[in-house]
Amino acid sequence: MSKFTDIEIFEVLKKSIVDRFFEENSAQSANISDWKGQEITSFQEDLFNKTKSTVSEKWFYTYFKSDFKKLPRIDMLNLLAQYCGYRNWAHFLNVKNIEYFDITKSEAKLNEVDLIEKEETPLLKIEDNKDKESQELTSEQRNGSVTVPIEEKSKKIKLRTISIIVSISIFFIVIVAASYFLFFAQKEYEFCFVDSDRQTPIKNSVEVTIFRDGFTPLYLSTKTGCIKFKSQKNIVKMFVSSPYYKQDTFKVNLHQYNQPEKLLLDPDDYKVMLYYYSNSAKDLKQRISKLNQMIADNALIYQVYDNDFFGVEILSKQQYINLVTIPTTSLKNFSLIESETKNGKIVKLKFKIQQDENDK
Repeated sequence: MSKFTDIEIFEVLKKSIVDRFFEENSAQSANISDWKGQEITSFQEDLFNKTKSTVSEKWFYTYFKSDFKKLPRIDMLNLLAQYCGYRNWAHFLNVKNIEYFDITKSEAKLNEVDLIEKEETPLLKIEDNKDKESQELTSEQRNGSVTVPIEEKSKKIKLRTISIIVSISIFFIVIVAASYFLFFAQKEYEFCFVDSDRQTPIKNSVEVTIFRDGFTPLYLSTKTGCIKFKSQKNIVKMFVSSPYYKQDTFKVNLHQYNQPEKLLLDPDDYKVMLYYYSNSAKDLKQRISKLNQMIADNALIYQVYDNDFFGVEILSKQQYINLVTIPTTSLKNFSLIESETKNGKIVKLKFKIQQDENDK
């Protein structure tokens, strides 16, 4: 059995690593020294999946992409051997039929491996290839060789365990903090409503209902055409109504939010015409004729008042037409609250003539 140099042994190991990697992954080159970027990342992930441990990119460059001066530490050799499907480094050497006895350090390396497999013995053992007898030696008897007492090894294992526990704790703290930020932190959003025909901001009253899973709906209103609200959800559903526009429902993806977000509302032609002919001071005869055509004879018409004594008054069709066709300055404060249309006729109408501050 011939002896192998460090470089020859490591080349055998690298080839085994490449063969193992290509079982479930791919790379542009079969030479591990040529790997870079995503290929190195994929190897690190595959190594972790198979051994629950990995190597840093710096370590990869030191031993796989440059000329190394000596073999890696025994724990790293064990890790890479396990990745290739072997119990440890000693098992890898044995299966590959590699004889590596560098007189001064070979026994120390092989016995350091033996310690990991046989921790029940107080000291590392050296196997005699001739008579197969095992003998226990103290560190003084080995004269500075790399045998390590079990007590010292246990301390290292405890330190490593503590380090792992601290790392896991930090990981969970980060996860909890991120979860709080994602699920509990709320961001404020602003939406402005625009007339879809004229592409102009809507300045009339707009009522908005925002539906929230597990909570009561959020009701908002605006006379400026814009609303603001906070949400921790990715998607919100809102129902929008306005006196002169068709009711509509929007499902908004807040991931695509641009501040402020614009939402288009389609004008309700009947409501717009009703407002125009109820509020315009032009051509009195035309206004009366148009209102007669638009409003059903048996329409329900309500006038809402802003006082504590008289809240709502019911008007007939003719009373409404007379009210809005008599030229008065109060008509400029006409405000449509609600209307319903059926078969081309307005069958329900609710309005208010806002009282001027000077009239109070």
